[in-house]
Amino acid sequence: MSVQIDKTKTHPTDGYQWIYVTIDNVDGDTCKYVTSQPFNGDSSGILSGDDLQSYIDEREDIYKTRILGIMYQDSKVPKLNGKSELESFEKWVSDGCKNAEVKGTDANGEEITIKAEEVIEKKAWVDVEPPVDTSSLIAELQDKVTALENA
Repeated sequence: MSVQIDKTKTHPTDGYQWIYVTIDNVDGDTCKYVTSQPFNGDSSGILSGDDLQSYIDEREDIYKTRILGIMYQDSKVPKLNGKSELESFEKWVSDGCKNAEVKGTDANGEEITIKAEEVIEKKAWVDVEPPVDTSSLIAELQDKVTALENA
């Protein structure tokens, strides 16, 4: 498997389980990515162990496609017949990361180029972190300070 779970963290107020993963071989890169598993505060539905790994493995193509979309932000990837979104994206990358030329006709019926073919440059991957809930962070720190004062 090319998705490794590094750690999980359940958000104290909204019940989301943040899942920190490392995904190998996304256009040759190893990427740290954070996703979430919502359970609306019901901790009985939080996955762990093999169940969590299966959940993540089933979504590997989704994560890779999202990461490619971030790396190639202005990409216009055509959906290939019989291919998944990830397979279409990978083919687009292997074909040179080119957005197709767009043609049309002018008022006289002459064919014109509306937009020239464009090569999209890959942006370096920056590992993703979940948003910080400052009120929860402050509450956690206050609890720690109180615990230290009472010790």
